[in-house]
Amino acid sequence: MVEAIKEDTMTFDIERLEKIPINQIAIALGGSYKKDKPGSNQYNIHCCNGAYHKEGDKNPSMTIWTDKNICKCHVCDTKGGPINLVKSMLKIDFKEACKWLHETFSIPYMDGATSNYTPKPTPKPKLRKIEYLRFNKSKKFSKIILRDWFEKYNTLSKEQKLKMVYSYIYRYSLLCDREKLISYYASRKISNKHLNKIGFLGEDEIVNLVSELLDYCPIEDLVEFDIINDSKHKFPLSWKQLKNCLVIPSFSIYTDLIEGFMLRPIDDSNSWFKAKEKRVCKSEIIKPLAFGFGYKILSSDCDIYITEGHIDALSLPEDYCFIAAPGVNALEHEQLGLLKDKNIKLVFDQDEAGLRSAWGYYEVSFLNQKLLILKNQEEDLKGMKNIFKVQNIEFSMFEHKGLKDKLIEAGAKSVDIICWDKSLGKDINELLQNGANIEKIIG
Repeated sequence: MVEAIKEDTMTFDIERLEKIPINQIAIALGGSYKKDKPGSNQYNIHCCNGAYHKEGDKNPSMTIWTDKNICKCHVCDTKGGPINLVKSMLKIDFKEACKWLHETFSIPYMDGATSNYTPKPTPKPKLRKIEYLRFNKSKKFSKIILRDWFEKYNTLSKEQKLKMVYSYIYRYSLLCDREKLISYYASRKISNKHLNKIGFLGEDEIVNLVSELLDYCPIEDLVEFDIINDSKHKFPLSWKQLKNCLVIPSFSIYTDLIEGFMLRPIDDSNSWFKAKEKRVCKSEIIKPLAFGFGYKILSSDCDIYITEGHIDALSLPEDYCFIAAPGVNALEHEQLGLLKDKNIKLVFDQDEAGLRSAWGYYEVSFLNQKLLILKNQEEDLKGMKNIFKVQNIEFSMFEHKGLKDKLIEAGAKSVDIICWDKSLGKDINELLQNGANIEKIIG
């Protein structure tokens, strides 16, 4: 039986509408393929809502399932079959969506009726405008006494509650075993004044920490903030995070409260955890700044060194101002606005990931091949394009902006990328351990 819906004098052919290839609908709504149309049953395209994604959906985020004729964007959650996708994207009801599909794809109405309906044009979305954060020099820095705020905990906003909980954990960690902390950094040849900002959470202390937190905060908040397991877990209401680990804080700009932290294990107590560090934060509530970002350096005129991780940051001479990025692509675009009018030195690792992130690169596609060329290798790119032209080879090129470009766009006064012979050490800490004169190399 043919599925249909009657509306005035027109009968929608729902069955045919739902068979319109979902990829064609996504394209009609503003989606796009990066290159040629893939032929598999499942592949990704640039989302039809992509202009509102970070960096315009640079990496295609909408998955197409041709066998089910549905799609889903893994960033903005735009999803569904033909009719639902049109409803969602154009903000119209079911009947309007059916009319749009009938007219846009020239699908006859079941009763042969014609329509004067003009399909709602696909909006031409503007690229998402970046709302940069800016540092307010006139705003004073405040130190917060947690006890006073915990007394009125139930009246606080979700963001304030999160800061209270994370700050309590961090301040508790500063009272734990300092010997293990100092011993670990000594093994990395690090010993400077900044170590007093790093905490430590030992396995024995964590039991007491959880007990104290439960005296101040509702269980549901500690579960939501990823501090303890929920009641259905194998180990209900117990510590959820790493143990015997360093605590590297992410401070608020104008207070000494914490918005998140990195945990770095220093022994094999967390054998189940394979990464170097784990970031604890709730970005949907507040996006934490990187370690080192804060009132002191933002209010000074010092050059700011951005490193990959806190180990490299602490390996710098202790009078240097630093920001320890928790990953090569982890600095939020909006947060870069805080560095307006600053002189920045990028000292990322001298490996492929670090150099690409710092400089940016071009992705060149030709003859079913791809080459990635750093943006500081303009001569190589120019020579390759000349060869393509002489040999009549078709190619496409996509630009990936590096942190240098993004910082300049955000208003940084200057950005220098520091490079060195990686035989001396692939990162700052290796330079330190190998006895290199860091100031001479990066100064």
